[in-house]
Amino acid sequence: MFDILIKNGIVADGDSDETRQADIAITAGSIAYIAHSIETNNAKKVIDAKGQIVAPGFVDVHSHSDYYLIIDSRASSKVLQGVTSEIGGNCGYSAAPMSGEVLERRAKDYKEQFGIDVNWSGMNEFLETLSNAKPAVNFGALLGYNTIRGSIMGPNSSQPSAHDMKEIKGMIAQGLDDGALGMSVGVVYPPACFAKAEEFVEAYKVVAEKEKVFTSHIRSEGAGLLDALTEVTNVARKSGAKLQVSHLKTAGKANWGKLDRAFDILESARADGVWLMADRYPYLASNTGLQVALPDRAFDGGRDMLVEKLKNPKEREAFKADILLNHPEAEYWDTVMVSQVVTEKNKDIEGLTVSEGAKKRGKDIFTYFFDLLVEENTEIEAIFFCMTQENMDRIIEKPWVVIGSDAGARAIDGPLALGRPHPRTFGTFPKFFKEYVREKQMFTIPEAVKKTTTHACDFFGIKNRGRLKKGWAADVVVFNPDTIGDTSTYVAPLSYPTGINCVLVNGVLTVENGKETGRTGGTILTA
Repeated sequence: MFDILIKNGIVADGDSDETRQADIAITAGSIAYIAHSIETNNAKKVIDAKGQIVAPGFVDVHSHSDYYLIIDSRASSKVLQGVTSEIGGNCGYSAAPMSGEVLERRAKDYKEQFGIDVNWSGMNEFLETLSNAKPAVNFGALLGYNTIRGSIMGPNSSQPSAHDMKEIKGMIAQGLDDGALGMSVGVVYPPACFAKAEEFVEAYKVVAEKEKVFTSHIRSEGAGLLDALTEVTNVARKSGAKLQVSHLKTAGKANWGKLDRAFDILESARADGVWLMADRYPYLASNTGLQVALPDRAFDGGRDMLVEKLKNPKEREAFKADILLNHPEAEYWDTVMVSQVVTEKNKDIEGLTVSEGAKKRGKDIFTYFFDLLVEENTEIEAIFFCMTQENMDRIIEKPWVVIGSDAGARAIDGPLALGRPHPRTFGTFPKFFKEYVREKQMFTIPEAVKKTTTHACDFFGIKNRGRLKKGWAADVVVFNPDTIGDTSTYVAPLSYPTGINCVLVNGVLTVENGKETGRTGGTILTA
């Protein structure tokens, strides 16, 4: 007797270039049988998938749910998109391993804002804590180089000594042995922004030796894009690590014409033998901390010192001059929207651009910008409208680009229903199928399924997932190809998508008839 039988579906199995009608039987968390027709009396529960696509559950290859799955294990914004697995710890920011000032700061921040106890240090302890939370999705962890460097050296611009590098490499090796799938770096963020390429090469040799993955939010996605891509591909060449370029984009109108040269750099690396892929979300705005507009030197010494600098009129003038060098255009602040703050007194400016917020507060742009960073202790999320549709289409079209949301698991209720998060949080995967499969017809269903499942599992070495095969994990999404789509917007982001009928995670029916069941079946992914 099978636990669940999915009948009459149009199966896109992640292997074939064609779909086929078939039934899929599931028992004890695995796919037990796939055949053209299986009798319903052999199953405890039957799901009629007539006219719907049955595919491997989507894999969000670029996630930030590390802490969120402990705060709210439902992972509502993920499972209701059809996501069954996530790769977290991206952009250099991981939940483990960490020590020293980094651990103290994180423990304080997450206790104050969400009431959770950050009582782990190593990757094994974090994964145990996460597993005990019983998350709704599978989770594969990356180490964060920024987190590790900060743990060993503090939040400063100094270069590592031989002893520092030994400590850093030891922490990396232990974290990988404890189950991490690789290591990310956010070169645009402190303290990694102070590191030189040679430091990254040494660190990522450890990752390469263990046949794990190197992911990178590169040093610049705008004016310095080409140099940043050259840097990261050279690190991959010299270290020998597999490379995933995070959220590939050309940010800022002045840089939209650089895409062909960016492709040349990446495809030359692939031709040279670098195993390389990139991820991308189907939106024209990015999302990160508002403080990213500041020059790198502002972050030397850490957050407390940064806040003190922002209170100093002379420092403000120097920062203003640096910002104007990068963004001289008057309309720049019209394209930056504050999406989330911490304090109640500034909740009214969530959803406003910096220009609109400054006008509301009766301040000039830079006074408002600096004041806001101080008032929020620099903890401000912002959305940057900086991309072009043509370039996004060309990036997503590349066979070595997969889909990733660059968002953590949230919900429209509960402790994570905060601010106005980027709509990619709720809509990335349905939007991709709606726009790029149904409307633009740039991909067939089987091609799109591979781009959202199979390729990611193959790249990270995740076994027995990403395909619908007998004996493999029963991570399954059932969706209507005619109605799948996003409903989340920049103005009203807390909205779930349409067209996702059922989601199973390790055979646990987590979404049924488009609604959460309250049952969770996620596990920790290793390679």
